[in-house]
Amino acid sequence: MKSLVLILAVILLSISCKDSPHVVDIKNEKKQDTVKRLTRAERILEKTYKKQISANGDTLLSYIPQDSVQVFFTRYGKENPETKVRLLTTYGNIEMELFTETPIYRASFIYLVKNKYFNGTFVHRVVEGFVIQAGNSDETLPSLKRASAGNYKLEPHFLPNVRHERGSLSSAKQWVNNPENWHDPFDFFITLSKSPHLDNEHTIFGRVVKGMEVADAISKVEKDDSDWPKNDIFIDMEIID
Repeated sequence: MKSLVLILAVILLSISCKDSPHVVDIKNEKKQDTVKRLTRAERILEKTYKKQISANGDTLLSYIPQDSVQVFFTRYGKENPETKVRLLTTYGNIEMELFTETPIYRASFIYLVKNKYFNGTFVHRVVEGFVIQAGNSDETLPSLKRASAGNYKLEPHFLPNVRHERGSLSSAKQWVNNPENWHDPFDFFITLSKSPHLDNEHTIFGRVVKGMEVADAISKVEKDDSDWPKNDIFIDMEIID
């Protein structure tokens, strides 16, 4: 009798298991789908990310497809964790700290510094008491490097409770014909005073930790009607840590 009861219990348990609804792990499926999509993006990146050389033998930046920017700099950031850089000018040096809270911007800036993009570019806008802007250049090599990288752009990343103060390091952008609000990784500026009208308009991705007196001095140079210094102020950039 006990054997019969045991057999019936096993049968009922089997039926119950078969009739139980199948629980789908949607979260895990989404995670797997994300992994697949990232893998495809990485495959595209591997095909295009190759060293390029100019006709004069200069090393250019590798091409980074716009739809692979997030993937590339997420990976690059893990392999290159530096957060401090030094801007060198004939007026003196400015040391800057990059925010880890804006990881794509930090990684992109470190990438450009390590690949010497900024070397030979110059300060191209100065407004006393307000801002100095740098990174742009009509010199051949920087122009070729921007083009070789595909002139990639960065999505805005506004940090809560982070405002444009004296010494803020921010990314420039085009104000016209830019509905996506793309930011320019090759062009940056340092604010010399509080500038609330720039908040939530330009991504702040770092701050000056030493050398604001240098930025002040640069802002006072003679300039033309477009705020461009009449005498070129060339810059170099190097990693501190």
